[in-house]
Amino acid sequence: MTDIEKDTNEIDEGTDYVGYREAFQLISSNVKTVGIEELPLAFSVNRVAAADIVAAISYPSSDVTLKDGYAVISADVEKASARHPVRLFIIGSMYAGSKYKGEVSRGNTVKVCSGAPIPKGAEAVVSEELCEEVSPTEVLVKADAAKGRNVLVAGGEVRAGETIVRQGERLLPGYLGLAAAGGINHVSVYRRPKIAIIGIGDEVVAPGANLHPGQLYASNLVTMEAWLASFGMSCSAAIAQDNEVSIKSELLKHLPDVDIILTSGGAWGSERDLVIGALDKLGWREIFHHVRLGPGKGIAFGLWQDKPIFCLPGGPASNEMAFLQLALPGVLRMAGDTTPPLQTVFARLMENVKGRHPAWTEFKDAILSRDAKGNYSVRLYKNRSRLQAIASANSLICIPERTNSLASGAIIPVQILTP
Repeated sequence: MTDIEKDTNEIDEGTDYVGYREAFQLISSNVKTVGIEELPLAFSVNRVAAADIVAAISYPSSDVTLKDGYAVISADVEKASARHPVRLFIIGSMYAGSKYKGEVSRGNTVKVCSGAPIPKGAEAVVSEELCEEVSPTEVLVKADAAKGRNVLVAGGEVRAGETIVRQGERLLPGYLGLAAAGGINHVSVYRRPKIAIIGIGDEVVAPGANLHPGQLYASNLVTMEAWLASFGMSCSAAIAQDNEVSIKSELLKHLPDVDIILTSGGAWGSERDLVIGALDKLGWREIFHHVRLGPGKGIAFGLWQDKPIFCLPGGPASNEMAFLQLALPGVLRMAGDTTPPLQTVFARLMENVKGRHPAWTEFKDAILSRDAKGNYSVRLYKNRSRLQAIASANSLICIPERTNSLASGAIIPVQILTP
């Protein structure tokens, strides 16, 4: 048995804390999507597809020109050049959406605008800047054009029956435009969960209210609301006093109208931290309480009438980390999104970083930089202010379980603190 395994076993035997990865899996296996709805394309951006989106039609429906120019038979202009232009007769013109009833024959051409169908008989398009129109009926072509040049073939963008977006993928603007081109106007998406956030504590005051000595504004609630808004999710927020009656009242008031509840504060172990006790009396099923996660160990998670409840610590640093690493991924899974909420890049660590204990997973505030060549480097953010760290650090370094430290110069994964 290694020293790390011995240390880990000592922690496991001494507490009933679960590991960070175990907590993540317990959340993932106990949250579920909250329903499906049909939305117009324009209202579904950044939602998650609840079913494959399949093109109903091909686009374009016929071969079209990619350039303004002249539709030609390739053999006619095979030897054309600036010094030896080829003279062709203009027998018509076409625009996007128009039709040409005739056919291009040898020695003739049709003038076309970008997006126009390729007239029958033509094989390529010579762009306008390589031609000189010498009269309304004649043009000098100064370049060759092999078959297919400047032609977008039918179905070249998307073919009928082709899958544009797969179930579980996020609907980005470009894919929505492609879906529209493929004849789709409504899509099936996962509904976003309705969320309530409840701040707990006699000392907690809603922003804008009068502040008395010893009280503080509910910055945790605002930070969590802002993160949720950045993922397109709205929530209702409330504050409960530090007594069981007030806590139970707020929980009961919000439960019927939401899919998930987050609490902030009152999740540790003192006699004033009453959230878990209130939930116990209301009949919730606790799945875990306390995680080997630093900061953020005081988080609890369970189900109440089959609705997920996250009880987050009240300290700003602990609240932020428990929210970002465990609660937010759970909320997103309820909206059908299983991708990590924070983007990860690999960066060179610029200093040694020591962990608190190999049995724990620890996250540290950091500053990520990128040089002119696109290489990332990262160093710890050093400021004793918890709120300034939350505001100013742009990334997070993770020291995973079973790791004592990270060495300067190592290439490590770094979470970027942008939505």
